[in-house]
Amino acid sequence: MSELELFHFSESSIVDKAAAAPWKVLSVEDDLTYQASLVYSLQDLVVYERPVQILTANSVSEAADVISRNSDISVILLDVVMEEDDAGLRLASTIREVLGNSAVRIILVTGQPGMAPRHEVMAKYDIDEYWNKSDLARDTLHTVVSSHIRTWRYLSELIQAKQGLQMVVDAARSISSKQNLVSFTETVLNEIERIIGIKQGGIVCFAYKGGDFSPEARILAASGIYSGSTKKTLSDLQLATYYPAFIAATEQRSHLFDDDFTVLHFDTPQIDETHYILLVNSNHKLTDSHINLLQVFSENINSGFTAVALVNRLSDLAYRDQVLKSYNRNWLLRELSTMPAEEKDESSLIILVVNDFTGMMVTFGERYCEKLLSALLVNICDLHPNNLIARTGDFTFAILLNKESMLTEEQLLNIIDQRLMLNHTVHRLRLTVARVNLNLLMECKAEQILQLSESTANMARLKGQRIIDYEPDIMLSITASHHLLMDLHSAIDNHEFFIVLQPKVNMTTGATVGFEALLRWRKPDGQIISPTRFIPLAETAGLISHLDIEAARHTIEAATSLQKAGFNLPISFNASCADLNHKDYIESLLNMIVQSGLDGQMLEIEVTESQAMQNYEYINPVLKQFSDRGIGVSIDDFGTGYSSLAHVANLKATTLKIDKSFIDHLGESAAGNHVVDMVLHLGKKFGFVIIAEGVETEIQRQHLVNRGCHIAQGYLFSKPMPVSNVVEWLQVQPKI
Repeated sequence: MSELELFHFSESSIVDKAAAAPWKVLSVEDDLTYQASLVYSLQDLVVYERPVQILTANSVSEAADVISRNSDISVILLDVVMEEDDAGLRLASTIREVLGNSAVRIILVTGQPGMAPRHEVMAKYDIDEYWNKSDLARDTLHTVVSSHIRTWRYLSELIQAKQGLQMVVDAARSISSKQNLVSFTETVLNEIERIIGIKQGGIVCFAYKGGDFSPEARILAASGIYSGSTKKTLSDLQLATYYPAFIAATEQRSHLFDDDFTVLHFDTPQIDETHYILLVNSNHKLTDSHINLLQVFSENINSGFTAVALVNRLSDLAYRDQVLKSYNRNWLLRELSTMPAEEKDESSLIILVVNDFTGMMVTFGERYCEKLLSALLVNICDLHPNNLIARTGDFTFAILLNKESMLTEEQLLNIIDQRLMLNHTVHRLRLTVARVNLNLLMECKAEQILQLSESTANMARLKGQRIIDYEPDIMLSITASHHLLMDLHSAIDNHEFFIVLQPKVNMTTGATVGFEALLRWRKPDGQIISPTRFIPLAETAGLISHLDIEAARHTIEAATSLQKAGFNLPISFNASCADLNHKDYIESLLNMIVQSGLDGQMLEIEVTESQAMQNYEYINPVLKQFSDRGIGVSIDDFGTGYSSLAHVANLKATTLKIDKSFIDHLGESAAGNHVVDMVLHLGKKFGFVIIAEGVETEIQRQHLVNRGCHIAQGYLFSKPMPVSNVVEWLQVQPKI
């Protein structure tokens, strides 16, 4: 029986259930004119007597917000090129891989097919359809969207049905204690003995799958002369004289009544292709009355076997991974939910994440990778045969352990590096392991336990750790990050950010030659959030461009204020690689500068060395746009990346900043001294201004001056200060 045969979807019932509710379609498009035309074209579309509601977003971050607030979006019309050239594709990956939404239909629309060629996109990403904007006429758009709404509806109904399988199974089992196959069979044997009054002899019931009888069939229950705890298969009972009768009953799919014995045959071909045979050895000939009673009772037995087989099939669908045949996420959640507190207190959960599995899927294909996972599962089961293993995600497994079967450090090390042979090829799988003592999560629900365990493993994977132990601080960290992210969205909308300025000083004269703008966040309650907390969070959430625009705006305002006060000193501000890869950021920044009327020489843009060099071919022309307008270009953290001399020589930059890590050990480490000397030599050779970062001691200052480095910033000269204090501070500083 297929999965679809277990459920019946009624067209009319589905439509009637929510006749007034519209289908939700999300358009993610930064071209407002094109988006308006999409909305206009779809506004009168009706599918299954229900209208279509169009939701809109003009960026990836807006789309993420809309998706988080609408779990029932059926179709997403997704532009490829928005904040970045691949923003749409990254959003599609997030929807499938991070949110785990496999039902929503993603239709890629692009006006620049060269940026995302159809064959590459369809091969690499889980996209349902791909269209050029110029080809989506109104009638075509209606047909495409209607078709995908229908597909989404059927998928959603099937997913909901599968999610309810475990409830069906649990409810069915509570109706009768005899729906377990063994207990059901034992009850059958007891009832047969009662019906025909067996005083000697015995009854045995065995089962096997497929069409051919096998002596290795599994014994389900036995009584009388056939009972015995060591007897597991039919061959243990030495019943060869009855084999012809068993074969005949199987071939004829009928019962056989002999003078000395009876063979009853039952099967469940539509469910699991299992044959059940009962041998009734009564040591006397059955009367016609007994035979009639057995035939009538057999109808109940047959229905019982069918019911038990169906319950087991439902249980298999609900609690087993249908590809690997291991337990699945539902099973693990059930086990965690029903685990007594005493058992939980002495149990642990091991989460195994296969690293880089998405890349392997693209390279080798889904079916091949499923075979790899199957081989991995066999390896783990061979290493630890008594442990319960469940597949909880596409490339994630969980092992539930009790106190007696806890894994040692050596056993975990054997797990995390796997070498598998498949199709005469050796594959090396590297795993990340999270170890969670459940006594630390006694108050958590099953879903929370699993989510925290998986988050711990993902945290370790992102940090490059192979094995991590869950600590209570991790829950606090995850919760705090979630709340901080929500606050960050609000802070961007409400402009809660400001800058502080740190002076750049001529170490010979003491005169100030410029400033660096550093972004800060003050919450409405006055709390200052450290940039070490909100900057990485903004980068992860795709919000860094918003922050960089805020920093640029405040920097322009500060430079204008200083100029009006009579101080023509340039201020530098940071830009991320994501910004410089996006033309909208560049245009917005240049427009702000033009509108302010500020001379470009009063500004300097800072990028890190690693960003500049990793994307050199694209970034260098962008930097030239700024330098051509008189805006300074500073390469931050210089010396920590992997610059080639050819790239440095042609780099469209005006300033190199020596990273603080080299300044910290100046005079103590030969390597640090050499890096400083090298950067100073490059500056002299190619005309760069050299600035030392993080100068905190007089000894460091003296070493730098002796080497010919004259400009620096750091706490030795001044901590970053509010813009309102800068003019007063400058008035008492030495002049150039």
